[in-house]
Amino acid sequence: MLKPLCLLVLPLLAATAVQADEVPRFNIKAICGEAPSLGQSARTTDQGCIHDETLARTQLEQQWAGFKAQRRKACIQEVSIGGPPSYVALLTCIQM
Repeated sequence: MLKPLCLLVLPLLAATAVQADEVPRFNIKAICGEAPSLGQSARTTDQGCIHDETLARTQLEQQWAGFKAQRRKACIQEVSIGGPPSYVALLTCIQM
């Protein structure tokens, strides 16, 4: 009974560990589709959001290895609560 359970749990643990080793892949269009326009046109808001998210992703790719794995994992989990996760939120979390 334990062996089948272990066979199910081990891949999940390995996937979580691998996930923290690489910058996660978020759907930028989904993130920016939920961004409020704040009085600007939706197109301007989307373009600004896409720019900010792309820039944050680039910064994360450059700095990712310099952060502790436990911190990376905790921040990935934190930004995944609620709506679509954001690179800007992840970068902010991981730098704090």
